[in-house]
Amino acid sequence: MTFPYIPEDAPFNDGQRQWLSGFFAGMKSRLLESEKANKSAGGETGSPVAILYGTQTGNAEGLAQEAAEHAVSQGMQAQVLGMDEIEADALPSYDRLLLITSTYGDGEMPDNAISLWNAVQEEGTPRLENTHFAVLALGDTSYDLFCQAGIDWERRLEELGAKKIVERVDCDLEFEEPFAQWIDDVMPALAKLGGGASTESAAIEAKPKPVKSKWTKKNPFPAKILKNETLTDPKSSKETRHYEISLEGSDITYEVGDALGVIPTNCPVLVDEIISALGVDPLANVTVSEGESKPLRDALFSDFEIKTPSKELLAAVAERSADKKLNELLDPSKKKELTDFLWGKDSIDLLLDYHTAVFTAEEFVALLKRVQPRLYSISSSIAKHLGEVHLTVASVRYESNGRDKKGVCSTFLADRVSADTDILCYPAPNKNFGVPADENAPMIMVGPGTGVAPFRAFLEERDIRKSPGKNWLFFGERNRASDFFYEDELTDLQERGVLTRLDLAFSRDQEAKIYVQDRMRENGKELYQWLEEGGYFFVCGDAYRMAKDVDKALLDIVAEHGGKSEEAAQKYVQELSKAKRYVRDVY
Repeated sequence: MTFPYIPEDAPFNDGQRQWLSGFFAGMKSRLLESEKANKSAGGETGSPVAILYGTQTGNAEGLAQEAAEHAVSQGMQAQVLGMDEIEADALPSYDRLLLITSTYGDGEMPDNAISLWNAVQEEGTPRLENTHFAVLALGDTSYDLFCQAGIDWERRLEELGAKKIVERVDCDLEFEEPFAQWIDDVMPALAKLGGGASTESAAIEAKPKPVKSKWTKKNPFPAKILKNETLTDPKSSKETRHYEISLEGSDITYEVGDALGVIPTNCPVLVDEIISALGVDPLANVTVSEGESKPLRDALFSDFEIKTPSKELLAAVAERSADKKLNELLDPSKKKELTDFLWGKDSIDLLLDYHTAVFTAEEFVALLKRVQPRLYSISSSIAKHLGEVHLTVASVRYESNGRDKKGVCSTFLADRVSADTDILCYPAPNKNFGVPADENAPMIMVGPGTGVAPFRAFLEERDIRKSPGKNWLFFGERNRASDFFYEDELTDLQERGVLTRLDLAFSRDQEAKIYVQDRMRENGKELYQWLEEGGYFFVCGDAYRMAKDVDKALLDIVAEHGGKSEEAAQKYVQELSKAKRYVRDVY
């Protein structure tokens, strides 16, 4: 049994989509009831394995698709659903449930999981006594609340009566092998439950399989730089750059809203400082991965994260130095004190400050994480820049702990990439973050700082398409004279009518700081009217302060100008999110 799926580019407006979604949901409910009746009469159900994913950058969605392929290979049907594509009331319909979720920030649910998570917390949530489930959690051990979203989902499903079929697996940044082991354990556990394929052929329901690029984190494309120019004035307190990268010879394509994964190398000066602090031979062979070794200096340059200390390195330094204060800070009750202590400290600082902690070359690299790609929002439309991809990146440079510090990837691009340097990269799709399929739909874009990157691409795309929909950009930075990124381009788009409104917030050009959320509130009546006209609301940039402040401003605007209570405003914004008309790309 396969349920209808409405493609993103189908020629329906929001009202038509909502009606069709309701119609299909009702049809699905009736079919599921029919299946239950068939099962009670002794018939074969063939009910699909539901695979739910909560994702921020797409990793969980990709693994959900892989899990579905495994299920189909075992003769099962599989239905892959984002957590924003299912209601809590539908969960009891599935007797077999796989849940794959990332954790966003420090222990939070990813954006597409928030609505469902809030729903299953409510009193009266349907019981799940007939549901058997397994959870795969994705996270980053550098955060204290590692894989917390997966932990929370497992706890809540069990509270609702669901039965766990295998132990939860928590994955660090290298998730491929743990996923493979998890799915190998899950498949036979599902088979024991019965409910295999129906008389129809086994299939993956609900959505088409995404087309995968051959260029990935494991197989990156060696691109070349075309342009590296500074967007900020020399007098600026920041340095932000515009990069243009050639994709010639790659057949890489992308959609506006996607990101580019860039795999950096480490600063050679920092590599040499670490080797000096360790007091070891730079040519000593060390293990890089199973069956692979190379000289220490080469390994530190290209294979390992050497800037931010891992928890394992911190614990080893504390143990080997026998420093009383450092060991006390590792007590779980000292979380805030440890965070304050580590602020601005790199691995080299620990080696220098606790020089009695001695490591061999092999011992040291065993305590490091593998170097990870950095994902940058693409700031170009490939329709306008065929064979190219553009990035807008702030160069991270600061002084701390008596040393000059710099970001790993941002200064790799700024300082060490030349015409002869390979930029190892790959496309990272972000399917929900892009220009609306409806060319007439208004777009409201909030992108302070480098958050403007995808919206440059959005505007280029709408310009190329000659889309009639209105476009409104909120941009902010510190000072207009030195930090107005893409001023000439945005002015041109305004003059040609592509950019309908441009509201600017330069926080330090006056005594009282002004931010993008302040400009939103000043124009709240019109902003709400754009939403009522079917507008889409996009946010890109800092997750920890800006995105939360913008979200609060949006709720206040909806309440004030929509004449709604706080609860009704929250529901309105939640509905925007569920309809994928409020979408964030925050970091």
